[in-house]
Amino acid sequence: MEDRKTDKKTVKTTTKDRGLLRPRVLIMIVCGTLLNFVLSTLVKQTNLPFYIDNVGSIIVTVLGGIIPGVITALCTNLINFAVDGESIFYASLSVLIAMVTSVFFESKKVKTIRGKILYILVISLIGGGIGSLITWFLYGEPSDAPMIVGIMNWFANTFGMGVFGCHVAATFLTDIIDKTITVIIALTIMQVLPENFKKTLTVSGWKHRRISYSDQRNILDNIKGRLSIGGRTILLVVLSGSLMAVIITSFALFNYRDKTREQIAANAAQIAYIAANEIDPERVDDYVRYGYEADGYSETRENLYAIMNSSEDIQFLYAYRPEASGCRVVFDLDATLPDGTFVPGVRPGSLIDYEEEFINYKDQLLAGEEVPTLEVHDNYGEYLMHYHPLFDKNGNLVCYVVSNIKCSIISENTRDFIVRVILLFAGFFLLIVIMGVWIARFRILMPIAAMTKYADEVAFMDDENYSEKLKKIESLDIHTGDELELLYKAICKLTSDTVAQTTDIRNKSEEISKMQTGLIITMADMVESRDSDTGAHVQKTSAYVRIILEGLRRNGYYTEKLTDRYIRDVEMSAPLHDVGKVAISDTVLNKPGKLTDEEFAIMKTHTTEGRKMIESAISKVEGDTYLKEARNMAGYHHERWDGRGYPEGLHGEVIPLSARVMAVADVFDALVSPRVYKPAFPLEKALSIIQEGAGTQFDPKCVEVFIESIDEAVKIMNKYKEE
Repeated sequence: MEDRKTDKKTVKTTTKDRGLLRPRVLIMIVCGTLLNFVLSTLVKQTNLPFYIDNVGSIIVTVLGGIIPGVITALCTNLINFAVDGESIFYASLSVLIAMVTSVFFESKKVKTIRGKILYILVISLIGGGIGSLITWFLYGEPSDAPMIVGIMNWFANTFGMGVFGCHVAATFLTDIIDKTITVIIALTIMQVLPENFKKTLTVSGWKHRRISYSDQRNILDNIKGRLSIGGRTILLVVLSGSLMAVIITSFALFNYRDKTREQIAANAAQIAYIAANEIDPERVDDYVRYGYEADGYSETRENLYAIMNSSEDIQFLYAYRPEASGCRVVFDLDATLPDGTFVPGVRPGSLIDYEEEFINYKDQLLAGEEVPTLEVHDNYGEYLMHYHPLFDKNGNLVCYVVSNIKCSIISENTRDFIVRVILLFAGFFLLIVIMGVWIARFRILMPIAAMTKYADEVAFMDDENYSEKLKKIESLDIHTGDELELLYKAICKLTSDTVAQTTDIRNKSEEISKMQTGLIITMADMVESRDSDTGAHVQKTSAYVRIILEGLRRNGYYTEKLTDRYIRDVEMSAPLHDVGKVAISDTVLNKPGKLTDEEFAIMKTHTTEGRKMIESAISKVEGDTYLKEARNMAGYHHERWDGRGYPEGLHGEVIPLSARVMAVADVFDALVSPRVYKPAFPLEKALSIIQEGAGTQFDPKCVEVFIESIDEAVKIMNKYKEE
């Protein structure tokens, strides 16, 4: 029992020691993140186009595994994002570098110079190649770092490449230098770390006994052509994550577009309001009648130009007076479209048609009422148009000041927003997928596949190798801590019981024959040594033992031990618990008074003598019989829970369960039954003595269930009193 408990403890400790949440692993992640941050911060001070922000991620990935490495990469980008406001958009690159690092180092490809060069080129392609694309989509222009600009000019002059191609090529080349320095630093640091220390940092995903690579391949080959549970889990993680990302991004996009439109509409209203404040409403009639020659017209026009030129988003700015037949021009500024097309303004005093979108608002315009900001599509593009009414001192409408803000800014901002959201999600999405694959492989796919394969082998076993195959599935030691572990234990128990039952049935006749022979031999020896009648004591103790065993199982105690077969074996063995007394002389055994120390020492030998007798019978029977529990009860039913019993001074659960059960049954019957050296104790006193011994003389759980079932015990006691 001690060995089994020690083995379980060792397994749990090993599993815990390889977990992600170990203090030393967490410290490693923190140190790796800080190393990335410190190195990248120092390099930024040089103004060179280098980052050196993956050293810690590479070290942590190599030492701890892909999960700690990815977490380190993400944490680094989060910290840098708090400093520069943009690093989080490159988080997916750091995660990909950690993934590639895991693949290269686990496959030992970096052992050679060629492997190291290939590794540097691959992570440079990620950091420089993909990174340059991200930079281009984020900012719409290449890097302005002097080194990159110089390389771009060389590519342009030498190969005639465009700006985009030059940007990608230049960024990739500079990143090769960056990643070469990064790898050299990382390998140097790992080289100086002690090997024993590095081994303690590994995070293992195995939730059962690690199996060889060849066995893994054999197991996985069995599920080829099918979508495994692990595959379904990974697919579910990817699809659900993608769906959630699409839903959240779509919601954010629509919300962003609405908020952006509201903001542009507010800007259009504010610009129209500011422009209206520059126009003197008392002079509007003169502006219409005399145009450019009107007093103050040119100054006002220049002020309106200043307002329009204050923002490149303002496309048109004008003032119209609504009339029944159309709009009378007060001011109409010249404008230049984004494509360079010049649009001259209409002369003041001219009558033009209403914009199509505002025809329905004609009556409101004539009445000087507010009209909503509308989105207008015409030959010049898409705009948000706002009409602001201008009144003279008498409250009469003199004109509307109109501002047109380009709507293209909504599309441009939306594109930038989508790019940023996708890049923001990418890093975390990759982490979720990696962890999903990792968990599915080690917590679902491999345990189930291995369990299934070994269970199949047991199902088709033959007489020669069933024991070996049974041990193989039991040695998997699956400890996922969830329903899968419970399923594994159930399968192990079911398999073990099936094997035992099959073996039992196959050998039943022979075993019974041998058992009878052994018992006959043993009883013959006992009779020959001494004829002793134990009376109803053995019958009562057998019944009490049955009561205690059923109570333990009912309360959920020792469930793994208390099988039907075990309970049957213990009950059958109970009558033999005092078989060793045949070796005790009548003088000592039947002495009416208190035994002397010497006599008590002789009396105690009935435990060892009984064990020897039953072991002798077991050796003659051969095989697994109920006599093994008879041996335990005969030899250890006088052991105490606190270790002060005899013959070996065992304590606690080290004492066999059957002996602990018999100890309660034996003492209770001794207390309530008359003996040559004492009268029977009252039931209340006997129960008080039993309860006082809980935790010292007896297993507390055995006492608990016996007291709970005392009514049944009293029935047994009274039954044999009457007989």
